[in-house]
Amino acid sequence: MDLYRPAQGRRVPLPGSNQAWPASGLPADLSNPYVARLVRDGDLEKVPATEGQRKARKPAGDDA
Repeated sequence: MDLYRPAQGRRVPLPGSNQAWPASGLPADLSNPYVARLVRDGDLEKVPATEGQRKARKPAGDDA
């Protein structure tokens, strides 16, 4: 599922809340008209797939 975050310099309230949409991103329910409009108008942007992903590391001693 894609994550969306507020565009640079924008504060976006969560649907039905006074809390702000987190800068790290949340999954967006595009069937919700409010959220769909935020995406369409550019208030929310998709978080690039490579951003925020941690590189998988082998546990120490796991040479298999």
